[in-house]
Amino acid sequence: MNSSTVEPAASAADEDRKRAAHPTRSKIYLPKWLLNPGEAQAIAHGRCLMILAVLSGQKTVKEAIEEQKICRTLYYQLESKALRGMVRALNPTTSEWSSDRRELRRAQARIRTLTAQTRLLTQRKRSLERLLRLVLKSSRVQLNTARRGRRPKALLQWMTHGADSP
Repeated sequence: MNSSTVEPAASAADEDRKRAAHPTRSKIYLPKWLLNPGEAQAIAHGRCLMILAVLSGQKTVKEAIEEQKICRTLYYQLESKALRGMVRALNPTTSEWSSDRRELRRAQARIRTLTAQTRLLTQRKRSLERLLRLVLKSSRVQLNTARRGRRPKALLQWMTHGADSP
């Protein structure tokens, strides 16, 4: 056997430390999506892993904030925010199902409101189009006299001075 392939045996102190850190588990399970996040959620996932590591006792707060290069105050703010989110998500009285229903009801109410507004605006548009047609029709009225040439004096006064009738 080659001596380079033989690994030195772990000391008893190292094994005791490993067992003390996790007495019931030999390997820590984390979901794959949490270990391999997309670009958009990489920061959130890193922070989640940081908080979980501190809460499970894997790391100290000092080690975690040095790794993430954040201040201690921000760490504690993130931790409390994460715990509030977990409590809200895991609360049996407010499930996602009921919040989805609430959102669906709000969306349906919004659709009804917008439909009513659309109907009202369509009616107003039609009435304004009718009014415009009437105005255009009335302005197209030509005053035809039976004669050619100069208009009668009364008609000229009405057109120039704004009288009510000829």
